[in-house]
Amino acid sequence: MLGILTLLPLMKGWDYKFGHWTRTVNRGQTLNIERIEESGWLLYVTLATDNCYGGFSLSGQGADLSTVTTVNVCPKTVYDSGGFLEDPAGWMQLYYQPNPQSSRGAYYLTATNLGFHGSVLPYVPTTILNMFLLPQSTESEARISVVAIRIVITNKKQFIKSLRAVIGMPTIQDIDPALLVAGIQEVTQKGEFDKNVKEEK
Repeated sequence: MLGILTLLPLMKGWDYKFGHWTRTVNRGQTLNIERIEESGWLLYVTLATDNCYGGFSLSGQGADLSTVTTVNVCPKTVYDSGGFLEDPAGWMQLYYQPNPQSSRGAYYLTATNLGFHGSVLPYVPTTILNMFLLPQSTESEARISVVAIRIVITNKKQFIKSLRAVIGMPTIQDIDPALLVAGIQEVTQKGEFDKNVKEEK
């Protein structure tokens, strides 16, 4: 059965993208790490850090470009919520705090595992990645690493045309310009769309 992920090998204009970011963050600090100027789907994100209060946030947007924080996580919050069982929304895989009076240790978690559970999280420009170390930390700094795997649309025209071909609409060649840009754009009205289809036939 073809689903959201298994259609992609039949299509053009997309690729996998691997991101790896490592920074040292001071206590109480939030660092803006990267602005992701692309459209696609988030498959998988992991976090590794030496401080249970070290974490990251991803602020993404939907089609109307209203910003929402989709992921905001650190090992301590996952630990306190009991997130130790595998879950598409993420779970703690290593929580090693040898001294309970210190936040230093070894921590590794899957922040989101959506792609491997048959679904993905769509995003459009701009997505912002931040790293932070909460003020509750007993240490002055933390080393934080984030890894993300994404499906990226590299060529929107090729993507749309190949999608139409896969679902049986290969004769529709015109692409509404509104589909190629992010944000609130008025798409072609149904009557105009039907007229274009008839003219191409």
